[in-house]
Amino acid sequence: MFKRISFVLSLVAGVFLTSCDQKQQLQKLAESTLQQTIEDPGHLKVIGISEPDSAFGMAYFTQHEVNGMIILMNQVSDSIMRRTNNMTEFHPDDLYVIGMAERQMKATSEIRSLIYNAGKKGSWSGWKVKIDYQSRDRNGIDYRAERWFFIDKEGNHVIKTFEIPIP
Repeated sequence: MFKRISFVLSLVAGVFLTSCDQKQQLQKLAESTLQQTIEDPGHLKVIGISEPDSAFGMAYFTQHEVNGMIILMNQVSDSIMRRTNNMTEFHPDDLYVIGMAERQMKATSEIRSLIYNAGKKGSWSGWKVKIDYQSRDRNGIDYRAERWFFIDKEGNHVIKTFEIPIP
């Protein structure tokens, strides 16, 4: 009886450790990819990394995730409008606003695709991990963003990423 309980506990511990190793591997892959793709990796500060979650295609998100992205995009718009007094005091040399607007435009096309495909769940395609971070752009302006990483089933390659600015 003791051997059977010991065996079951060993099996459970092995499964737990394997899943922890895979989780850490996926998170490290996403973080490594982030470091390689930002303009100033020397100023990268990771704020948070999500638990890896199953991905079902490259554009499927839960309604909760989509709502969070929309809220962030609204906050970015509000931030730009406050800083420019509803665009009445826009200054083309304001690199913060220019950088934020560029990141917002890139994210907007991705979000439109998400909304269009909302609820269209494909077959299991691998994993998704989100990293919230702060860095510095090519103009030396600090910014914050969240970047989503889609990773293949084996957990070896990032297939797609996209970023949403955080004001």
